[in-house]
Amino acid sequence: MAHDDFRSVTGATPIRHGWMHAFETVIAHAAFPLILGGAVLWAISSMRAGASPEIAILAPMLSSYLVIASLERFFYWREDWLHSTGDLHVDVGHLLVSGIFANEAVKVPVTIGATMAAVWVAERTGGGLWPTDWNIWLQLSLALVYGEIFLYWVHRLSHEIDFFWRFHATHHSAPRLYFLNAARFHPVDLLFSSLLPLAALIVVGADGRVIALFGLVSAVHGLFQHANLVLRLGPLNWIFSMAELHRWHHSRRLEESNTNYGQNLIIWDIVFGTRFLPSDREPPDEIGLAGPTAFPMGYWAQLLSPLRWRAICDASTSEPSASASGGDRRAQT
Repeated sequence: MAHDDFRSVTGATPIRHGWMHAFETVIAHAAFPLILGGAVLWAISSMRAGASPEIAILAPMLSSYLVIASLERFFYWREDWLHSTGDLHVDVGHLLVSGIFANEAVKVPVTIGATMAAVWVAERTGGGLWPTDWNIWLQLSLALVYGEIFLYWVHRLSHEIDFFWRFHATHHSAPRLYFLNAARFHPVDLLFSSLLPLAALIVVGADGRVIALFGLVSAVHGLFQHANLVLRLGPLNWIFSMAELHRWHHSRRLEESNTNYGQNLIIWDIVFGTRFLPSDREPPDEIGLAGPTAFPMGYWAQLLSPLRWRAICDASTSEPSASASGGDRRAQT
């Protein structure tokens, strides 16, 4: 079914005409590569001008938040996803606690430990393993591929192992997709997913510039990945794990949501056979948990949910899923 036919049938978004349609087409195809590429270029230029890596990525990251949030108001994928259903303050809480406080609080000891490991590796290899003489763009590309293997398996195991799913379920509890969903993570879940690739990069000798740029790409990509934007990326969907793929990952059907585990890149999903992007239909508009129906939707209750998991499951009503399989941890309630 053609994209405009889908929109006219479902009413997901009013079909635009004239210059608005032309502008939407440009946004759909060009916004992601231009904004992501521009953010990285801005940060690299700031570093070359003498800014420290952590300062150099700050303005591009904040600007990306502002631009993507603004674009959502005009070129939205689904109109009903523009409106909070009580989830906005929950996502803001996750942004402040998980995205800022918890992440920064643990980053220092992890960095110290990984740096000590990097020194140990360098002493036994005659130098760091990282190609520090490469162009910074090539180093960033290598960091994304290398770091993604850790992100992929942390994410996949968060779906397949019950203990980790108890934390990751918070992310999938979102009733709609929009840019701020990129911050809806239980602090423990976020620490698993963000600090493992950080440590891995430090151990092999990647410097502060590469690590900062890796964080910038992850942040901007995450905003687009969850954005309520019309996005049509064509061949880039074979490189990046973008919104057209990630919307399937938030499906309530397990055979659809247990796919597309890539956080930034989709390449490891291709390697391990978990990439999913059907051409005969659009992603579902009903998103959320396939598992416990009594999962809490308040911020503090979500923080405590892993400790109350059995009570949540006991309080849940059984909702048989056409996709549920006996061995899938997400199907267990």
